[in-house]
Amino acid sequence: MPVEQPRIASRFLQPGHLVIATEPMQVTTILGSCVAVCLFDTTKRIGGINHFMLPIASSRTTSSARFGDVAMNELINGVRNAGARLPFLQARVFGGASMFNDVRTTIATLGQKNAELALDFLARFGVDIVEIDTGGNRGRKLVYRTDEGTVCLKSI
Repeated sequence: MPVEQPRIASRFLQPGHLVIATEPMQVTTILGSCVAVCLFDTTKRIGGINHFMLPIASSRTTSSARFGDVAMNELINGVRNAGARLPFLQARVFGGASMFNDVRTTIATLGQKNAELALDFLARFGVDIVEIDTGGNRGRKLVYRTDEGTVCLKSI
């Protein structure tokens, strides 16, 4: 008789949101020029993921996770508040595609700016970056397991 695997919680992550999980969870999101950062504490098995659309909020009064500077702070603080510790965090960074190759405007570099912000932020905190899949001109679908720190990634 086959052994039935326990079901884990599943969630779709919308742009401008994040998930912090101390229990096993599977989080799915779709990225274009947006960026998602997955954090995982290898000792406590705490995971978190954000999904941001723009690099920096235009005013200091804006505190939406749609902006990378806000989303990265919320992600780091969220996993730390859940019990994760910086020396044991691993990061995976995805997205940042140039979805409009034929348009030579700031939109064409938006994805690159998003990715650079995430990588710079992680470097400032000394977080070990174990995987980067950014740039290009195709979207990505990712499925993140918060309890394993693993990502299944597909170009779309």
